[in-house]
Amino acid sequence: MAMAETSANDGGIVVALFLASGTISLAISVTVSLYELSTRKSGVESDDGNRGHARLLRLLSGWANLGNAAIHLLLLTYMLSNSDNESEYWMEERKLGGIEGPVGLALFNLAAGLSATRNFTMKFPLGWNTFVALAGTLVPVVWLRFLEGGMANWPYPIVFVWFCIFFFELTAVCCSVGHVLIEGASDSKGKTD
Repeated sequence: MAMAETSANDGGIVVALFLASGTISLAISVTVSLYELSTRKSGVESDDGNRGHARLLRLLSGWANLGNAAIHLLLLTYMLSNSDNESEYWMEERKLGGIEGPVGLALFNLAAGLSATRNFTMKFPLGWNTFVALAGTLVPVVWLRFLEGGMANWPYPIVFVWFCIFFFELTAVCCSVGHVLIEGASDSKGKTD
């Protein structure tokens, strides 16, 4: 599945892109955390703070999904702006498909993000984020392709976008699962008291 040899990326720049995307993820997480703490209603701290923690994880999951939707729209814009580019990377990308993938992923992430941030339900975000984590790991055209050749040979803006997607997807799935576990523990604790 590896692409034909092209000029290799500078490892230092790839590390800098990784750190930049991680910094963006950290900034979003800290901002959402501070928002959750400053808007927490009195009495939410019952159950040893579990409700407040569950709310924080729900919000982090939702904002990670919204960030993932936004970064897929950025990817889509970059793809469309390079539709006539005849470089090896873009020719290989066009063989894999069109814009349907990023559009679909943006829409599903938008729905999951709105569901979580607006407190509609966490069932859809949990299911979606778990599916994305499993499919992205197991389908060779996704993360394996990026690890095998993407970091070394893809255009820097694409490497940056993929690092952002990684951070958003990881945050979304971890926070979705954490939210459900805390809510389940709080619900079962209430039944045993």
